Amino acid sequence: MKGHQIQSKIISMEIEVLNAVRQRTLDQFTEGPSVKESRLFFLLLPFFSGKTWSPDIEASAKTVSIVYAALHAHDQIKEDAPIIKEQQLTVLAGDLYSGIYYQMLVNAKNIVMVQRLASAIIKVSESKTSFFEEEFRTVEEIEEAITVIETELLMSFYTFYGYTEYAPLAKQALLYIRYAEELKRLQSKNYSHFLRELNTNLVHENYTKYWLTEKLDSLHEQILASIADCALDYELAQFLLHQITPHQHRAEQLTREG
Repeated sequence: MKGHQIQSKIISMEIEVLNAVRQRTLDQFTEGPSVKESRLFFLLLPFFSGKTWSPDIEASAKTVSIVYAALHAHDQIKEDAPIIKEQQLTVLAGDLYSGIYYQMLVNAKNIVMVQRLASAIIKVSESKTSFFEEEFRTVEEIEEAITVIETELLMSFYTFYGYTEYAPLAKQALLYIRYAEELKRLQSKNYSHFLRELNTNLVHENYTKYWLTEKLDSLHEQILASIADCALDYELAQFLLHQITPHQHRAEQLTREG
């Protein structure tokens, strides 16, 4: 499959997902529904790789995408902002998207998938909540929480449909994207709950910067190895490396820069 065909399929699914959850008033006063291209890419990766792919599987992939849209909407609520109409509508938007994906799952009569997705949503929500608790955690425990947040929903989809061969690659890539975003936030002093906790744990944000950069280098090497393990064809591997996880970070360079 050529790069433009991969991009076209991702855009097509994004449009279908956004149309399924679009609501005029919410679109006017909130950021509107959003699903990252990277998440759609990995939901569709078995299809791109030529694995068994039925209309029911594609419907489940869209449902998982709507779950992502719902969780994203709830993430946009700022706890230190005064309650204004946009914030209230953002809460309603997340609830609306949640209702739509439950309706889609019920319509599909896929009870086992509903149960697995519900379990994944609980784990993701608990891990997000853990960043608001004021208990000391090790770096490894913080990493585990981020891993659940970024990958649990996709892993439930892969496990249910037997696509677990892509799980290591997807985990590495989604964590790479999250840590790249966190590094940008750190450089712009736009601290997330994750960065605040990591800064506290590592004592100084320079150590956090080095930790993130080293992590990105390590994940990039793991991604290259996993691409070979999954035997992705050339076009698919190039799309992943250049469009989804472009690597721009080198821990060695950061060390030289002091």
